[in-house]
Amino acid sequence: MRKATIKDVAREAGVSVATASNALNNAKAVRPHTRELVMEAVARLGYVPNANGQRLRTMQSREIGLFLDEIKDEYYGALADSVHKVCREHHYELNICLVADGIPIVQKLQDHSVDGAIVFHHALDEKARQQIKATEAPVVFLDVEERDEHVSSLLYESRLHGQMAAAYLLGMGKRRLMHVFGVRGGYDSEMRWQGFMEELKKHGIPEQNVELLEGRMDQATAFHEMRHFLQTGKPVPEAIFAANDLSAIGCIQALTEAGYRVPEDVSILGCDDIPLCAYIAPGLTTIRTNFRTLGFRAAEEALRLIRGGEGRILHQSGSIVVRQSCAFGSAQQEFGKQQG
Repeated sequence: MRKATIKDVAREAGVSVATASNALNNAKAVRPHTRELVMEAVARLGYVPNANGQRLRTMQSREIGLFLDEIKDEYYGALADSVHKVCREHHYELNICLVADGIPIVQKLQDHSVDGAIVFHHALDEKARQQIKATEAPVVFLDVEERDEHVSSLLYESRLHGQMAAAYLLGMGKRRLMHVFGVRGGYDSEMRWQGFMEELKKHGIPEQNVELLEGRMDQATAFHEMRHFLQTGKPVPEAIFAANDLSAIGCIQALTEAGYRVPEDVSILGCDDIPLCAYIAPGLTTIRTNFRTLGFRAAEEALRLIRGGEGRILHQSGSIVVRQSCAFGSAQQEFGKQQG
C-alpha cells in the first residue's frame, strides 16, 4: 500500500501543500480551524511526517532534550514530569537521554535532534561543558554555574540552605554534629557543605569538630557509611545534616538498626523534601528546595533561549519543613548529666 504524502494530506484537507506543511509544523499563521482540518486528514490517511526531512528543512525538531547521568529516585521522576508539562503546553516533545559524558549532548545539539537542552549531569567536567557551550545551542545547566550568550544556569541557593541547616540545629541546642556529604565536585553538594560550615564557624564550631560521611546522595551508600561509623566507637552525633533526603533516610535506617532513636537520641535534617519524607516514621524534617518548580523554570528558560533570549544565572530558594526527626536537646545530653 502506497504511503500517504504531504500532497495527499493537502488534497484531503482542501488546502495547499504549503498550508498543510505549516499546520504540521505548528506555524502561528495557520488558523486553528485549518490546522484541525489538516490534522483530521492526517489521521484519516495515516500520514507520518519524515522527521529527518523536517529537521533539515526547518533546522528545528520541536524537541527539548533533558540530559541526565542517572534516574534513581522520585526526585528525577518529578523533575522530568514538570519539564514535560511545560514542553507539552508549548507543543514541544521532551527527549529524556541518559548519557555517560558530554559527547551525545554535543551530537544531538549539532544535528538539531533537539532545539535546546536541559543538562543535569554530575560527571561533566569543564572541558565537556565548554564543548557543549561551543555548539552555540540553547542550554540550561542545573547543578553547575555556567553562563554564555545561549547558556543559562538554574541553581538552588544551596549555600544558604547549608547555613539554614546549621542555624536550625544550633538553635535546637545541638553542638556535636555530622554532615552527610553529597557528590564531590557537585555544585549543590559543595555549596551545602560550605554554607553549613560557615554558619557553624560563626558560633565557634571548627570544621575538625564536625564528622563527615560520604553519602553520594544515595540511600544505600549513606546506610552503609553510617553503619560503619557506628562500629568505630566514635561519639554518636547529636544531630546530622544530610545533603539530600535519601541520605538522611539511609542514616535513620542505620541508626534504628543499631538501637538509636530518632529524634530522641539523634536529630536528622534532610534536604529537598521528596514526597517520601512525609510518610516515613519519624517524618523527616528537611529543607524544601521546590524541585518540581525547578523543572518548570528550567523548561521555561530553555524555551526562552530557543526564542533568542540571552543566557543568565537564576536561583531557586528554599524553606525548612518541620516534621518529627529533630528535637530540642537530646537523650545523650541527659544521660551525660546523670553520669556526671
